[in-house]
Amino acid sequence: MRPRLLALGLTATLIAAGCSSSSSSGAAGHPNEQRLRLIAKAGLDPCPASSATPVPGGLPNVTLVCLGNGPAVHLAGLVGMPTVVNLWGSWCVPCQQEAAVLSKVYDADRGRVRFLGVDTEDSADSALDFLTHVTPPVRYPSVVDPDKKVLLGLAKAPGPPQTAFVDAAGAVVHVKVGPYTSAAALRSDIATYLHR
Repeated sequence: MRPRLLALGLTATLIAAGCSSSSSSGAAGHPNEQRLRLIAKAGLDPCPASSATPVPGGLPNVTLVCLGNGPAVHLAGLVGMPTVVNLWGSWCVPCQQEAAVLSKVYDADRGRVRFLGVDTEDSADSALDFLTHVTPPVRYPSVVDPDKKVLLGLAKAPGPPQTAFVDAAGAVVHVKVGPYTSAAALRSDIATYLHR
């Protein structure tokens, strides 16, 4: 009896997982009806405009699709404002806990520092669904990086969470590996690396 229950549970899990895979919802750059609903529900701020010219010492030279509204973002061209770039994934347990910390600091520091999330090795639908369940809600813009080009380009650790601090000139000045567990720790690093 137990093996049969286990098999039924496994089948249900696989069916549920199949419903949220990226193959059923189209490419990240072409939102279908389901994705448009998730974008509206997530309510992310628009992705920032970026320069087409890569900055020496900047983020990896990749352009990624915005998870919400706004243009695709050329990461190596993020200039003009100090920026916190957080690499995360919906499947990453420390990222789930860290998202609330980032959200609080973003809400308080909006206008003084730019935030950008980089969803790593994930489908756009899974990422958007995750963002709708964070409390307080995540409003900072995010892009999707299913091939983990940014993670591989930074090469500081094999997976998220990681947070890169990018100065107003577009240079990466620090990368923290691991999650932020308090707003105070994140604010301290912002002050240290971006508001010198």
